[in-house]
Amino acid sequence: MIEPIRKRLTAIFTTVIVVFNVLIMTFSFIVLKRSLIIGIKHHLSSDISHEYIYQYHRFGIASFDEMPDEYSFQVLNKSGEIVAVARNSAGIIPGLNKELLAAAFSGKQKFQMKKIANERYLVTYFPIDDKYVGRVAVSLAVVAEEERTFLKMVLILSPIMLLFSYLASRYLLSHAMKPISDIFTFQETFLSNVNHELQSPLTAMKGNSEVVLRKERSAGEYREVIESGLKETDRMINLLRNLSLLASSKFKPLDLSPKRADLDKILRKLVLAYTPALNAKQISLDLSDTPGMSCVCDEDLMSRTMENLLDNAVKYTPDGGSIKVSLARKRRKIFFTISNTCEPTEKKELENLFEPFYRGEKSRLQAEGKGLGLYIVSYIVRSHGGDITLNKTDNKLFSLTVRLPA
Repeated sequence: MIEPIRKRLTAIFTTVIVVFNVLIMTFSFIVLKRSLIIGIKHHLSSDISHEYIYQYHRFGIASFDEMPDEYSFQVLNKSGEIVAVARNSAGIIPGLNKELLAAAFSGKQKFQMKKIANERYLVTYFPIDDKYVGRVAVSLAVVAEEERTFLKMVLILSPIMLLFSYLASRYLLSHAMKPISDIFTFQETFLSNVNHELQSPLTAMKGNSEVVLRKERSAGEYREVIESGLKETDRMINLLRNLSLLASSKFKPLDLSPKRADLDKILRKLVLAYTPALNAKQISLDLSDTPGMSCVCDEDLMSRTMENLLDNAVKYTPDGGSIKVSLARKRRKIFFTISNTCEPTEKKELENLFEPFYRGEKSRLQAEGKGLGLYIVSYIVRSHGGDITLNKTDNKLFSLTVRLPA
């Protein structure tokens, strides 16, 4: 589902970037052309002031006939007749613009774009005195050449721009959609695992019920089937309880009901409840003496966290093993550490311990469970602004530390 969306958004992003680049290049082209023309106008106005008007006032109108120049220059009278031309200007005669002629005789210099013999020219009329005005036509061939160079560069760079736009879109979209992709993946895995975990006990209950109904049974047999069904029901209720937390774990923290809770008291109550299981497996438990160790937290969720960790320790500690539990306060943080002896564990299994529904090979063989305990613990701790880490241990010792704001 996510891949078609990714492809469609990549196409949209690429198009947007290409359009943006086209707009930038169009704007750059307009600015380049305008800048070149403004430069020509400025240079032309400077030459008019320092050369043509100076020449007229010093040597008179007759001097223009022999004056070579880079521009096409003519002198016009009030009727618009050419009365003098520079030596190289005889072949370039722009059509008379009466409006610009009148403006020049009123003391204003104005410009116009004019096409002469299939070539663009910039033409200006400027005042000389009350009898004459000057007219200069300068070729815009240099502007046309710069435009062609710019367009060639655009054509050469267009494939690179398209490739860059596509790669940039892929890169940005990959980063932007990673959280969404993770959520989709989580949802798919979640639904698949929920289906599997609920289907197994329901299938077992259905099978047992069908078998027991095939013929008359004794009261003991009926009782055994009912007890089995109740056991499976309890397991499903516990699973649904965990799934209700798991469903929102990728989207938001838990809604907490914080208050000051005595963690030492909670821990000792849990240890007391697990004493029969500890005695049955002959597990020794070392509990640190930390009276009054408290923090602001959701007491029910924190109790559940400690219960899950203690339950795991009891399940996976071999007979005759040991468990050590400690609470400590350091720099405004509470440290809850639980360690237990265990069978040698593969590194790959340790790397996936906090993934939902993950259970190692030995875990599946040795104890019941759905692989949700540590993931839920991690979710509860993160919602409290804390974290949980796996400590560096040897192959026969497993240790976890929960850090919480005090």
